[in-house]
Amino acid sequence: MGVFAMKTPVHSSSGIPNNRKNALESTSMHLRLGFRTLIAICVTLAILLGVVAFVQYRWSNRVAAADIQREREHLNVSASLFVTRFSRNIADAVGFVQNDAQTAWSTGTPLPAFPKLLDGLYLLDTSGSQPRVKRAYASGSFAAASIPEWMKQVECTSLISQQPLAIISPVFDSIREEQAPGGDRRILRTSRGSLCFVALLNENFIKGTLIPTLLQETFGESSMNDYDFAIVSRSRDGERIYGPRVTPDLRRTFFTVQLRNLLPAPKRPPSSSGKEISIFQRYEIGTHSRAPRLPPQLGDGIWELQIARHGMSLPAAFRGERRRDLLFGLAAELLLGAAIVLLLIGAHRMQQVAEQRMQFVAAISHELRTPVSSISMLSRNQADGLVSGADKVAQYGELIHQQSRRLSEMIEQTLQYAGIHSHLGTRNRTPVDVEAVIATALDGRKEELAREQFHVELIVPKKLPAVQGDANLLRIAIDNLLSNAIKYAKSGRWIGIQAEHSVKEHAILIHVSDRGPGVEDSDQERLFEPFYRGKAAVATGASGSGIGLSLVRSAAEAHGGSITMVSTPGQGSTFTLRIPA
Repeated sequence: MGVFAMKTPVHSSSGIPNNRKNALESTSMHLRLGFRTLIAICVTLAILLGVVAFVQYRWSNRVAAADIQREREHLNVSASLFVTRFSRNIADAVGFVQNDAQTAWSTGTPLPAFPKLLDGLYLLDTSGSQPRVKRAYASGSFAAASIPEWMKQVECTSLISQQPLAIISPVFDSIREEQAPGGDRRILRTSRGSLCFVALLNENFIKGTLIPTLLQETFGESSMNDYDFAIVSRSRDGERIYGPRVTPDLRRTFFTVQLRNLLPAPKRPPSSSGKEISIFQRYEIGTHSRAPRLPPQLGDGIWELQIARHGMSLPAAFRGERRRDLLFGLAAELLLGAAIVLLLIGAHRMQQVAEQRMQFVAAISHELRTPVSSISMLSRNQADGLVSGADKVAQYGELIHQQSRRLSEMIEQTLQYAGIHSHLGTRNRTPVDVEAVIATALDGRKEELAREQFHVELIVPKKLPAVQGDANLLRIAIDNLLSNAIKYAKSGRWIGIQAEHSVKEHAILIHVSDRGPGVEDSDQERLFEPFYRGKAAVATGASGSGIGLSLVRSAAEAHGGSITMVSTPGQGSTFTLRIPA
């Protein structure tokens, strides 16, 4: 047998060639630099989100105050419009009394039809010891009638009666011409007589038709849905005229009759002197309730319109809307923040996967290179005639066989991993005998177990229920667990395999135990990730690609099961494969 020499690449302590290790470190450094850049960008975005949230909070206060002010202005404008239109209806009724009614009475012509606002019309005469009254009928004429009890106390003074609701308008006559003092002007003086019109208002029409219609027209549909409207009397202890009792956000008095409506100017007679004539009216005005100084119809009005937000005050409602808007904004910002966090986590995970894949490529390249180099070297020696003797030939043949098998296993494992993740692993589900699968996996590792002097303790009960699945995929999972134990638990030289049927979990549990060095706590969480290799495996330069245990997990999940591990450093590990039965 001749002596042969072969140039081999220089390796680092991890078993990876130095040139490839340097390339791997350079690529990893670029990945980490990119990840740090991404972190800086995400931190900047997070700070900007915080600034936006602060500005939004400050701005929301101003917006809420502006919204409240704008809403109050809208309500004020609408309330003013309501008051104007209501007063116009009252003025029209007074105009009917002063014009149409007085003309019909003075000329004897038929009275036109009443406006809807009037429920009755009377002509009251207080000149005698007992007041007399004439009532206007549908025929358009005035005829004597019995005086209502409430009208006996009425004086022919301009006023609004509230019990019942009526307008009293005196009839002004007795016009005389006088010389204006200190000038050439002439003055017409009028005096109030003992006659007056009493116009009884239709309260049902006012409350049931006029007020709801005016509210709808002046405030609009949205305000009618958002607000409660009430009308109360100002002079009768807040008696409710219309709507529910409310705590008002806005008040507006109304139902006032202007003097120009209550006190019509008499017709201007021709001037006998040919000089300019000015007309001055002297009048008295009061209310039926004898309010002393400023009767409501000369002030703001006898009724009060009250407006209240549904369920809460106007500021409270807008504060609630502001809080809701802030919560929506905060939720959106939290989602953006969560997206940033997920982006960081995803980027970190992608960096880890990229590094693991690079390590996998480096490791698998090295693992493939070793058996290929060995096969090449051994076969070259045989071809060159450097091997002589039957023993040496047999030894070389065995070495070539071992390296070929090692190469085949690595290729097969890689193809199995790719097959499972392309959903090719569980197409055919059939009843699987778990005991037979375990026996097949052990038989495939029989020579290696004997060579490494492992003692195998097998506990499989009889009549173990079958599982539905792929027998070959389950064999691959158990085979990888055995390979993992052989590779990393050589110090213990013992492997325990136990199968059991868990009635509680409705599953078959397959436990593969060893008495090796165990797995460190920091590695246990990620041990089943693809391409991940534990610190001990990297430090000792143990052969492997980091996909064996990931392949086991994928096989278990393909059957709807799981893989778990319990490990105590220095005492060994137990892997439990759970397959639903």
